[in-house]
Amino acid sequence: MNLDELIFDVLVDKARVTGPNTWRYKVLMAIADAGDYGATDHELVDLLQAPGGPSNIRPRRNELVESAYVEDAGVKRPTSSGSQATVWRIGSGDRPILTPAFVEDDCLLAADVSAAATGGPQLTQADRLAGEMLRARFALLGRRARKAGAEIGVAVDASVARSGPIQLGLWRSGGDRARFTLGAELDGSGLRLSATLGPGDTGASEADARTQRFRAELASLTDEAIAPIERLVQAGWEVSTTSALGLATFSSARDWLRALVDDPTVAGHISATLAPPEVAKLGEGVAARIGDLLQILSVDAAAETAMRDPVQALVNGLLWDEDRARNLIALARRSKQLLFAGPPGTGKTLAARILAGALADKSRIKLVQFHPTYAYEDFVEGIRPAMTDDREEGSTEEGMALRYNIRPGVFKTLVTSAQSAPGNAPHFLVIDEMNRANLARVLGELLFALEYRGPENEVELAYSGKPFHVPDNLWVIGTMNTADRSVALLDAAMRRRFKEVRFDVDYAVIRRWHQRHTSAELGEEAAARLQRLNDEVIELLDDDRAIGHSFLVRSDLAEVGFETVWHEDLEPVLRDHLLGRTDDLPSLREAFLGSL
Repeated sequence: MNLDELIFDVLVDKARVTGPNTWRYKVLMAIADAGDYGATDHELVDLLQAPGGPSNIRPRRNELVESAYVEDAGVKRPTSSGSQATVWRIGSGDRPILTPAFVEDDCLLAADVSAAATGGPQLTQADRLAGEMLRARFALLGRRARKAGAEIGVAVDASVARSGPIQLGLWRSGGDRARFTLGAELDGSGLRLSATLGPGDTGASEADARTQRFRAELASLTDEAIAPIERLVQAGWEVSTTSALGLATFSSARDWLRALVDDPTVAGHISATLAPPEVAKLGEGVAARIGDLLQILSVDAAAETAMRDPVQALVNGLLWDEDRARNLIALARRSKQLLFAGPPGTGKTLAARILAGALADKSRIKLVQFHPTYAYEDFVEGIRPAMTDDREEGSTEEGMALRYNIRPGVFKTLVTSAQSAPGNAPHFLVIDEMNRANLARVLGELLFALEYRGPENEVELAYSGKPFHVPDNLWVIGTMNTADRSVALLDAAMRRRFKEVRFDVDYAVIRRWHQRHTSAELGEEAAARLQRLNDEVIELLDDDRAIGHSFLVRSDLAEVGFETVWHEDLEPVLRDHLLGRTDDLPSLREAFLGSL
């Protein structure tokens, strides 16, 4: 229910304030929200953004003073002009009613209200009325929460149910309430404060994909960005996950976020319970505890921003610096065909997928992998056999026949979707290992259609003979492994149509990844060992056959050790690069495994 409607209906004297949408009510509640600190007329103008400024506020405040709803606090505060202004606060007779402070008996009453709502003993008339007042005073916490959110730059929405348990729901304005919500509940055990991240396997595919992307962005945030959660952990709040397998608790914010990414079926929780004596001792200080909880909405906002900001999606997903990410986004906006080229393990395919996911909805992204037998018929269109039923209607005789139909390929299907998309929504095709196929045979007339787009540049397709064009809202990103000498690199005609982006080994990614997921020391050692190895590889061969940083971006590196990485991952690759020149392997092994 709307907080102000509940507060006005239950707590406000209708003889002194006529409605929740009046300026008199707005001034009254702004002063109530300020608590013992109170508010000056100038502060009220800033808080309420009142049209007419003080000339609108002062008459309403004077009316409240005359009716004893508001009184002079006996102190003054300087204004921005240097003058002294009177501080106003709620009158002593009404202050207990309009202050969100609770005693131990309130907790017991809340437990009775909750029990009555779930089939337990029914409340007496006196307890029912007291429960209504308690619920409305709980709504005052929602107003304090909105004020606290504004102070940290996060717009907060709040609601209190008119029936059932005494609960307050809080969420970031514009955020997904089902995905991330905060709450406070009063019951016999005291005041429970909590944040909940809903599971990512509800069965609604698009919503689940967004939730899982949101969790991935959360886990990719910097330590500074997730500090509000870590502060709660250090203050003794419980961070946990729940699933069909039960409850799991965590000792750090980073471990908790990793668990949310690893298993989309779990729900995440951050919670603390203040016992009834502590609730009573805090008084209106309980609002400050809710303010502590609200700090984590900045984490929610950061992850949401990363989901919408393609630069942050690349920074968080690939651990790039912002300049590199910004340059790639700018290039993608200028060119609809990109080619990510570099040695294996340098993040080309991952970058293509994250870039596509940052600029387009998941349902409008397609990934294919080329190989030597991949053909025009797979990519554009081709004739394919199909069994059809040729029996006449009502016949019982078998009449299956073999027919040959023209079937659209991957690219043609995606083009059709892009052409009919509302609002020219972006579509992406990611082609992994693009140079492994015979591109002239796969693309055919698309060499022209990719370069010259739009309906004015239609080409005729080879099988159907239908006109065909590539729309401007379709991007094609290819990846090319420059170390693979068994296939040809792209010819000049293809390179002219694709903007090449070079992917080299990025040792900073190793350091950043391990700093977040294992330890900074391990990241430094891993980067140093790989750099020393690659110095040798480049001297022996070339930079196209350097070992990519992805080989050392693994959470079990400390457990398995560098020796295992050498034998299982690096040596086989280098043997292939050396084409049988195994006499060079000992020096390469020493470069990687030798003492630093």
